[in-house]
Amino acid sequence: MVVKKKQKVTKALLATSFLIGIIALVAPVMACGTNGVLIIAKGDDADIAGATTSIIAMIDFDKASGLPSVAQLVFQTKIYDESGEKIYSIKGKLKDGLVISDSFQFYCEVREVLWINLWFVMGEGVIKTTDANLEIEYRGATITLPNTEGQYLPVSIWLMVNPKGEYLKGEDPKVHIWPEGGWATAMVFIGGIPTVGVVTYLTKYMEI
Repeated sequence: MVVKKKQKVTKALLATSFLIGIIALVAPVMACGTNGVLIIAKGDDADIAGATTSIIAMIDFDKASGLPSVAQLVFQTKIYDESGEKIYSIKGKLKDGLVISDSFQFYCEVREVLWINLWFVMGEGVIKTTDANLEIEYRGATITLPNTEGQYLPVSIWLMVNPKGEYLKGEDPKVHIWPEGGWATAMVFIGGIPTVGVVTYLTKYMEI
């Protein structure tokens, strides 16, 4: 059962908890000899208890230059109570997202690792949620999930994909591989404030 608590986190604290530690060492995206990259991640959500998440994305490459041009994304997360009843869902779409980097780095305070070699995409999309006001425990804080009252709402969306689950730990220069492998996450920003992110492990990563 999703546990509700009275204490709420302010928008300023939410922004800090999402953005602190993001290391924006954004390197130029390298040319690739493929037409695109298909990304599929499905399974239990790694950060939201009692939730399942699916993320499907396609990164397209410009035929002339061979460089990544745009990315498409659809995702959905469903939250269930202990009886198995669905109590909340969020769907999101991103068209023509801007591919920022294929070697992005992100420090995760929850897992205390520096994720490396990530695809990083951002753009303007939409989300639609269940008409419900729901509080959940999320990454060490209590947050209120978005409520669009069943309508599509314009938002900013970030997509990050770690194809192999590569990370660094502390001062150790050795590259480690996360036991569950690669993952994908879609992060939602409303009014410029990070609101929630959904994440699950890759079931397919394929250059096509």
